[in-house]
Amino acid sequence: MARIDLTAKVPLIGMTMVFLAMGIVAVTAYLHAGWWSIIGYAAAAVLGVFGFAFTFRDINDTSKPPPVVQHPGPADGADR
Repeated sequence: MARIDLTAKVPLIGMTMVFLAMGIVAVTAYLHAGWWSIIGYAAAAVLGVFGFAFTFRDINDTSKPPPVVQHPGPADGADR
């Protein structure tokens, strides 16, 4: 089975999870379901945290400078 590359879609999946969590909170607040509201808020909190992590997981570490990549010059001596 071929491996599917979802690297570009992970932030979109994360934002979908965050918006779904906000929707769960809105529905839970509207329904006032008593003790069931705790389950709704807990599920929304977990979904929101994981969605936030998925959205921003591919941001590089900015505490150190980026690596310097040196490209070799042309092999035929055209750079002289």
